[in-house]
Amino acid sequence: MNEERHHEYEPQDVEPLEHEADTMNDVKPTYPSRSEWRPKQEEHVRHKPRVNLKPLLLGGVGGFLGAALFFLAMMLWDSPTSRFVTNELIRTEQAVTVTESDITSAVTGAKTSVVSITNIQRAFTSDSQWEAGAGSGVIYKVDGDTAYIVTNFHVIEEADEINVAFSDGQVASATILGEDPLNDLAVASVKLPANIDVAPIALGDSTVLQAGETVMAIGNPLGVFSNSVTRGIVSGVERTVPVDTNSDGLMDYNAEVIQTDAAINPGNSGGALINIRGELVGINSMKIAEASVEGVGFSIPVNVALPVIDMLERDGEVTRAQLGVTIQEVIAVPGNVREEYGISFDNEDGVFVEAITPGSPAEEAGLRVGDVIVKIGDRDIKRYVDLRDALYRDATVGDKVTIEYTRRGKASKTEATLTEAT
Repeated sequence: MNEERHHEYEPQDVEPLEHEADTMNDVKPTYPSRSEWRPKQEEHVRHKPRVNLKPLLLGGVGGFLGAALFFLAMMLWDSPTSRFVTNELIRTEQAVTVTESDITSAVTGAKTSVVSITNIQRAFTSDSQWEAGAGSGVIYKVDGDTAYIVTNFHVIEEADEINVAFSDGQVASATILGEDPLNDLAVASVKLPANIDVAPIALGDSTVLQAGETVMAIGNPLGVFSNSVTRGIVSGVERTVPVDTNSDGLMDYNAEVIQTDAAINPGNSGGALINIRGELVGINSMKIAEASVEGVGFSIPVNVALPVIDMLERDGEVTRAQLGVTIQEVIAVPGNVREEYGISFDNEDGVFVEAITPGSPAEEAGLRVGDVIVKIGDRDIKRYVDLRDALYRDATVGDKVTIEYTRRGKASKTEATLTEAT
């Protein structure tokens, strides 16, 4: 039986059957039954079946493509990031194709826009002067023979004079136009020396940075090695770091920063963080300098810095909104004061109103000493930095904000129109 499966089968010759019909119209064909089929008796040799490869090849290719499309569809189906697939593929391709020549080209195009800054201070009682510190700066604008430089506030803090050293070694004295301790930014202008070739750095977009993206830091580490370059990646975006701007031990503000493992050493502050295209994406500012911490540096995102830079260049200061209150964190309020104003000892969140400026938005809104502010707008107020964020980051002068507070344990709500801080 098994052997018969390899023979070719054909029906035997069958005699036509007689039909009762006399006309062709009544003729019905009759076919041999299955039992009347037999193999050819005269063939005793096995024949290899003739195989047509074309259908097999087409079917294989079609099956492969179908399987590939199926798995791709399964990967993208109902994915929350599926609408970004195109951009992600582009970014992945760009990341894979980054070469050493790309990096050197980016640095070459940007480093002439990075300068070294020396903070010079003088004694009150004599003509003596000394170098109080050194840092870096970035030329972000050139107008005629004047260059505009952004740096960190702490680089030029308390300076009587600042000297700027360009990438070609020429040095010029610069003028400070404005300072913003809260964002650790400052702007200066300098008259360009003759026969110098400088251009403003290309500005990038820090909002599209992604963790793992290649970045380079350019600056003047230790105040000695000008135009030094360190390479790393973006370790994290939209980080918030509490900062103490006046060295009183109280965190004043939650600075939004880019975290990078590109080395940022003393003297790098105020320098440029650039992407693979040589565009400025951040102003290098802070570094965690603990012995147990390595490769954790911070840079102010360029999109956060630009509005501040514009105000400092134009007005010499940053305009911010105020509520008109003197506050203390509830967690630090003494027990006798808690009892006096009916604040629960279990309550550790919020800011306690210690004083109110006459005629201020807080007074007009009906706030009183002893109130505990717990929310402004959409931001919960748990600590002092939260209040600063609500006023300086979320709101502007003239905004009407909703304030939620408690008075002797009872929740209340009011509205205040913010005025300009003086």
